[in-house]
Amino acid sequence: MSWTVHKFGGSSLADAACFRRVAAIVMDQPPGNACVVVSAIGGMTDALLDLISDASSEQDSAAAIMALRERYSGIVEALLESEGARELVAQFDADVADIESVLKALALVKTASNRSRDMVSGFGELWSARLLAALLRAQVGGDETVSFIDARDILVVEASEMGVGVVWELAQDRCREHIPEDFSGKVVVTGFIARDRDGLQCNLGRNGSDYSASIFGALLGAEAVNIWTDVEGVMSGDPRRVPEATVIDAISYSEAMELAYFGAKVIHPQTMAPAVAQDIP
Repeated sequence: MSWTVHKFGGSSLADAACFRRVAAIVMDQPPGNACVVVSAIGGMTDALLDLISDASSEQDSAAAIMALRERYSGIVEALLESEGARELVAQFDADVADIESVLKALALVKTASNRSRDMVSGFGELWSARLLAALLRAQVGGDETVSFIDARDILVVEASEMGVGVVWELAQDRCREHIPEDFSGKVVVTGFIARDRDGLQCNLGRNGSDYSASIFGALLGAEAVNIWTDVEGVMSGDPRRVPEATVIDAISYSEAMELAYFGAKVIHPQTMAPAVAQDIP
């Protein structure tokens, strides 16, 4: 069965209403397999990075962690029945225990390594992907398979001249293990996070979830990679400065590259390289 990849960013996953809209979009797609790549809930990654900064400067993070828990549990409980909500919140609490262990270590050494930043900042994608998978699973009932995929189990990356490059042979083998060729249904995948050859967590950097979507598009041989946003699309001008700006119906990768070069906030073409290489629209 053919695949289509859909990516949703943090602003599209800001609250319970946003999650419902995203679920409705996914459920409304034509027949075929769907790979849904998600960013962290809006503002969550920054909040996690703030925990790192606070710990490095010996500031107490208890109140900030409680605020994160209240926000996440509030969204979860608004979307899921009690049993499903309890399971997700329990997973969140287990993750927070891991985060607190890292923060205690940082408070002792008073500095944060890139490794610790990568580890802590990547939890947001886990939380949003688990939640969307549970929401979709509740909606489809037993009619369709909905799987949660931790991208760290599939994506192996290494440093390259262009930033972070995929170790394609390893990633393809792991993709076949976790998403078999005869799979039918939907997978919800964490954006932004991966592992290096040593098995250590790393992140994909700027526009990382877009990059994740493009990579999975290539791994799955997808027919299309759709980047969903909370705005109408790429505009002919900045609508704040050009009131008559209109939505551009279609744009090539080369045109997107030129716009990005001149500072427009469009999809960065480097993150779309895996899809471009396979001519995936």
